[in-house]
Order: sequence, then C-alpha cells, then structure tokens
Amino acid sequence: KCTNPNCEGKLINKLDHFCGKKGLDIKGLSKATLEKLIAWGWIYSIADIYDLDTYEKQWKTRAGFGEKSVQNILDAIEKSRDCSLQSFICALGIPLIGSTASKELCKHFSSWQAYRDAVNLGYKFYDIDGFGWEMHNAITKFDYSIADRLAANELNVQAVVKEEAANKTLEGKTVVITGKLTHYKNRDAMKTDIEAFGGKVSGSVSKNTAYLVNNDNTSTSSKNVSAQKLGIPILTEQEFIDKFLS
Repeated sequence: KCTNPNCEGKLINKLDHFCGKKGLDIKGLSKATLEKLIAWGWIYSIADIYDLDTYEKQWKTRAGFGEKSVQNILDAIEKSRDCSLQSFICALGIPLIGSTASKELCKHFSSWQAYRDAVNLGYKFYDIDGFGWEMHNAITKFDYSIADRLAANELNVQAVVKEEAANKTLEGKTVVITGKLTHYKNRDAMKTDIEAFGGKVSGSVSKNTAYLVNNDNTSTSSKNVSAQKLGIPILTEQEFIDKFLS
C-alpha cells in the first residue's frame, strides 16, 4: 500500500473516478487524457480540472488534440459545474462510499453544508441503514479540503435526489436500459428515477423484464432481439418517461 500522499498513481485513479460515469461524468477526460494533463504539469488535484481553460490555446496544438476535441472537453467541464449532491459525494472517492451509499446520504442531508456540518459535529453515520463503523470512519476521516473549495467556488452542488414517488407506477417492475440516452445524463440518473417510482433496473433482458428502454427500436442488438423474442415492450426514453415518470 503506497503511503506517499503525492503518488501519481493515486492521483490518476482519483481523477479518473471523479470524471467517470459514477462521478461527475465529464466526457472526454479519459484516463489516457488525464495522464497527459498530469505529465504536462496542468493538473495536481481534482480542483485543477476547473482551471484547464487557461491552457486552451496550448492544448489545441498538442498531438492527438484539436480545436473541436478540446472545446468539447472544456464544454463538458463547464457542464459538470451543475451537479447533484449524490454525484459529488460519490465523485470524491471516499473509501466504501459509492453511488448507493451516496444516494442514502442524500436522504439524510439536504445540502453539502448540512453534510459537512454533520461530519464536523460528530454525526453517527453508522446509524444510517446499511452503514457501519468502517463506513462511518471512512466518512469522518476523509480530507474534505479540496471538496470544500470546489463546493464553495467552482461547483453548484444541489441535492436533487427525488422524494419517493407517491404514485409507484413501476412497483414490482424490472426495467432494462440500453443504447444512448438523450433526456438523462447517463443510465445511473435514469435508474435513480426508476427506483424512486418503485421499479428495479437490470443489466440484462430476461422473462422477468417488464420493459426495455431503447431510443433505437430498429436496433439489432442482443437486448432488442431478446426483448422481441420474449414479447417485452420496447419503449423510447421519452415514451417511458411519459408513461411512468411524469
């Protein structure tokens, strides 16, 4: 186990997690790209992601990049400034605190400040359903200095986890999502809403699947083919939203 707090290997993994789908989902900042940015001396912590626009002109001249690709990355970074509390907590890489635990925390704390106050005032996180001493210790011992700076100066962190829907339109139903989404940022965001309406999301089509969500109903993908063979309704994202999530 590396004990060097400035370890480059630790940094790249932390950055990759922060920018990944379970974090703030910043398109274009792949692990390979992040490694180059570190090598060029442009990134030393996750906070430096939000200063990358200062290197825009240089970046566009670097091999493997160009006007459009760099602009797309900078646009994605800008878009990530508006994020949910759940995504932000998950993106920080607190040990043992993934998307499920982050979602649970958002049920107890309505804002980043409320969460940080709880940490500072000795809140008993092990009392939360599904948490324990190890998770409590991971939360309370984590270094939040950079996160606090981001929340105060760079990001608009909002608690957007929906209340449990009064009308459980998807109670007992299993849904599979496939293909590119246009309304939701990613599948995890859609999964959150489906669960709020009583449903469950699965990664594969089976006889227990109630609906397949796919914006391309002409697709010959294995999931589409399986759904057709089993007589499972295939709905576009918008059709599914109109039918169950509105």
